Parts: sequence; structure tokens; C-alpha cells
Amino acid sequence: MGFHALWFTETLFSQAQAIQRRTSPGWTFLGPGDGVSALAAASAATSRIRLGAAMFGNSDSILSFAEETANLDIVSHGRLSVGLSQHRWPEEGISEGRRPRIGVRFNETITLLKRLWSEDEVSFKGSHHHLEKASIDVRPVQEGGIPLFVAGVTSAAVNLAATLADGWVHPSGGIPYGAARGCDYVRQCAARAGRDPDSLELGKIIYLSIDNSRFRAKARARERIAPLLQSFYGGYDVDNWCAFGKPAECAAFIQGFLDAGITTVMLCLVPADVEHLERLHHEVLPLLR
Repeated sequence: MGFHALWFTETLFSQAQAIQRRTSPGWTFLGPGDGVSALAAASAATSRIRLGAAMFGNSDSILSFAEETANLDIVSHGRLSVGLSQHRWPEEGISEGRRPRIGVRFNETITLLKRLWSEDEVSFKGSHHHLEKASIDVRPVQEGGIPLFVAGVTSAAVNLAATLADGWVHPSGGIPYGAARGCDYVRQCAARAGRDPDSLELGKIIYLSIDNSRFRAKARARERIAPLLQSFYGGYDVDNWCAFGKPAECAAFIQGFLDAGITTVMLCLVPADVEHLERLHHEVLPLLR
């Protein structure tokens, strides 16, 4: 179907499937259990589609995570991307003062991943990580290292995405206006840091329920999507945060985020089956500009 990327996650969304669209359509499956093992299997079964590891929280061992992902990049022949987020988005805090050290730890994690992927020996003493002449046995295939994407809406997450990572992802809650503000902020931070804002990928996660009956589509979203995301938001606003209904209605919802500046849309399809993947590909994606 010409999909662009296939993603797996380590912890959340155990039964969600996602579709990713850039200039060409792409899709993401967020599978249960061990995402690293699933990605290894996917790399053997595919040859062109990009592969992604969505990691929530900090790895117990930065060395193990750096080596695992480098190995995945090797076996996939340089097709891996890594997305990072701090556990549940609400726990990141709305203000800087709520949990200020999360941004520090996230910064250290990203810095060390990049160094371990590229340097022969790494010594580092930070607030959360301490390495002395550490190294990993393998290097990623991709020149410049594995692309990193930071998800989150705190100023710390956005600044890290703009200054250290390769892209930013707006979470599954929210409306186009909020995403547009986030995109503008990321681009401004990148420019202040001397980076080209156009070099960053700006992503958005959207849950999607396609049905010729808007009533059935909404009911399915309430039944399957809202309970999945209760822990994120303490209540998921299906009416305003989810694309549901006929293909044209779903496309119009998605288009609002593309018009807001989003460059990569990750659509979590419910139900995640071949029939609805085909409907997405043939009936929804062609309507997007």
C-alpha cells in the first residue's frame, strides 16, 4: 500500500495500530509486549518500510538501549527511528516547576544515546547517568546516527526536540490550534539554537475510526479508544480529539492538523484490521492535500 513507517512501542497502546503519513502514506503498528523483538522480526520480513521504536520513560540501562537500537539499525539496513517520551504526558507537568528534573534526565538520555552511537569511549557524569569510559560493540548504519523524535507538550520536551532531536510529536489529545502553537514554538526554538527549522519532522498522533455511519464510528471510538487513553488525560474527548465517521469526515479532521503545520500524521486505526487499512489507503488518504 506504499506505507512509510512501521512503529512498535515497549509499554503502551497494546492493541492500537497506527498509520503514518508524510509526503507518501506510511503506517505504524504499536504492538504488545517486547517492541524490540517485534522490530527485529519486522526488519527480517520487510526491506523498504521504515521501522520505529516508541519508548516511554527512561531505559533502565542506557548502554543496553543504545546497543539494542544500534543492532536493530544494522539488521534493518539503516531503517530505524526512535521516539522518546516520559511515561504519561500528564505526569510531565504543565508548568516548569512541577517536575523540573524530568527535562534534565531526558536531556542526558538523548545526549548519551548520540554519543554512544558515535564515539569509541564515553565518560559522563550527570544528575541521572554516570558512565566511565563506556562503549558499545556496534554502531548504527545510518550516517549521523538513528533519528530521534521527542514527544510531549512541556517546554522541556519541545526544547529538546528543537535543539537535540530530529523531530517533535504532538500527543493524541488536542486540536489543530494547539498543534499549530506547538509547531511554531518548536521552529522558533530550533532557529534560536542555530538549526534549520525545516529540517525537523513535526508529528501528530490521531486516533481514527472509519465507518459510513458516524454514529457507529463514534460508538466504536468511545468503546475502544477512550478507555485506552483514560490514564493519559483523565478523560478522552472523542468528539474533539478523534477522527471518526465517513472517509471524508476523517480526512477533514486530519487535514486540519496538516494545515496547522504538522508534517507527519500517525493515525492509530481502530479496529486495526486489513479491511480498515484498505479503507484508509483507498478512501481517506487520497482526500488529503
